[in-house]
Amino acid sequence: MSPSAPPHLTPLEPAADTPPPGTPMPGHYAHCFACGDAEGGLQMNLTIGEGVTVTSEFTIEDRHQGAPGLAHGGVIAAAFDEALGALQVFLGEPAVTASLQTEFRRPVPTGSVLHLECRVDGREGRKLWVSGDAHLGAPDGPIVAQGKGLFVVVTPEHFSTHGRPAEVEAARGGTWFGRPVNP
Repeated sequence: MSPSAPPHLTPLEPAADTPPPGTPMPGHYAHCFACGDAEGGLQMNLTIGEGVTVTSEFTIEDRHQGAPGLAHGGVIAAAFDEALGALQVFLGEPAVTASLQTEFRRPVPTGSVLHLECRVDGREGRKLWVSGDAHLGAPDGPIVAQGKGLFVVVTPEHFSTHGRPAEVEAARGGTWFGRPVNP
């Protein structure tokens, strides 16, 4: 279970080179299940929000079913993992998921559009506490799920140490808002 954010956290100030609100966020990796063009993936659209927030939307398609006609809970959890992870754009340094919790409020039918709004709750050292809400049908629609997580800032070597070297090297050629991708 994700730990709750401690009350003494330092509020996060966005990195100086953070794009302005309303800026669409390109996928960080073409083969990412959530934000890339992977077949069967979520193909999420993410946008820089106000303050230290990211918004996202994606459609629950038939291929995302768990029970007949309803979204699989793991798909919604994956969407939170991506949107909460995208908040690292405000850090200017890479961070990875240490813990993720998703609470489901009501079923989500296939064909629905989910709107996520995720925020940075605070930072302490390498730890970044984040949370978000999933709204059904519109940014102000009913909340169908909530997520919270703990992300940990890592060194660029994290990816080459734990990933497949050829793919990590290929991904290093790109940039994400002028910063190295999966450094």
